[in-house]
Amino acid sequence: MSDADRAWIERALAAWRFACREITGIRSVPSFRAIFFDERCVRTSSDALTSSTAEGVSWSDAPHDGKIHLPNGQEIDAGTTCFTSGKDGLFFFAMSTPSVWGRTSVERGADLERTMTAVMLHEASHVAQLGPYGKRLGALIERNSLPDSFNDDCVEERFRTNLDFAASVGKETNLFLQAAAEKDDLQARLLVDDALQLVRARQARWQVGGDAYLVEAEDLWLTFEGAGQWTAYQWVTSPQGGAQPAEDTVPRFVRGPWSQTEGFAVFMALDRIAGPSWKRHAYGDGNKMVLEMLDDALAKD
Repeated sequence: MSDADRAWIERALAAWRFACREITGIRSVPSFRAIFFDERCVRTSSDALTSSTAEGVSWSDAPHDGKIHLPNGQEIDAGTTCFTSGKDGLFFFAMSTPSVWGRTSVERGADLERTMTAVMLHEASHVAQLGPYGKRLGALIERNSLPDSFNDDCVEERFRTNLDFAASVGKETNLFLQAAAEKDDLQARLLVDDALQLVRARQARWQVGGDAYLVEAEDLWLTFEGAGQWTAYQWVTSPQGGAQPAEDTVPRFVRGPWSQTEGFAVFMALDRIAGPSWKRHAYGDGNKMVLEMLDDALAKD
């Protein structure tokens, strides 16, 4: 692996350790295998995402033949990717390096590396979530006999052609973002309450009958994806991280899949009205999902 790719991996892991200490408060994660690869070489580590220091990380390097063999027995092409998996209790993280991403990305240099680090932090935050929330997700899948294709886009895939449903998602997202930016505490809470009422009305109208399970699924995926986006955003805008202006960064986080866009807005609003207390659930015990946390925050005087 090139010196440049290895150096980026070290910087990205340093950003992860910074995010754990200063942003998320993540203290411990399950044993997790990290896999980084370029077009020729794959680097693996069992402690890259769990060690609190760079010195505590051990690596194993090996050549590959264009296919990356994953711990679950599957294989993927050595292309642009980043994901975390915890299916059946087998936890691993996989990501390609800047030399691979650069073949298809319009970004270059520092811009590409900053984007990749943000993506890595999003996915790595799931490392802390898969333990506490994974059981709940697995129970939902088993209870409803959901297919292997079930994922964070399930609500969008089901309702994207429903214009009223999509319009409500857009309104909710905007209200949550307005609440996050609101300087007045009472007005911020009122905006969150308005947004939540829209969410509940949308769910009561359409996520019923055979689609009723999507109420819980939506809350779970908003929790996963929103927390991941919030982590990435906080690093990108931190002076010790990506050092990017917030006003230039927010628009980049509100375009994309519903679960990520609205999830980001929800966590921005939650952080505004509840402070950091929510992190003990979202990155810790998993006892509450994000919409439940908003309800609790609004219930407090």
